[in-house]
Amino acid sequence: MIWCGPGFTHLIQYHRRSEHKLVTSGPYSLCRHPSYFGWGLWSIASQVCLCNPVCIILYTCATYSFFADRIPHEEQTLRFLFGREYDDYQKKVPFSGIPFLDLEHCNYD
Repeated sequence: MIWCGPGFTHLIQYHRRSEHKLVTSGPYSLCRHPSYFGWGLWSIASQVCLCNPVCIILYTCATYSFFADRIPHEEQTLRFLFGREYDDYQKKVPFSGIPFLDLEHCNYD
């Protein structure tokens, strides 16, 4: 949130405002959705620390389901807003932040 500055919002934006910049440095140089990665890691690791095997499975499934739905939609929107700049960023940083999430076969048209 801090890294993105005034361009950050919890909602997917469909219109590019003047303060929207494609952030590609810092944690965004390692994965395209570092906040999702961190939240997913926290949600599952908290259950591992609590030695709660049922919730480890449930949290993993719920987290993956949420991100499998949201990230492709967000990627499509970012591609629409930033065009070639986002295409280049995707090539430079292939990891979305969520393991096993197949974004190669998403329909971006």
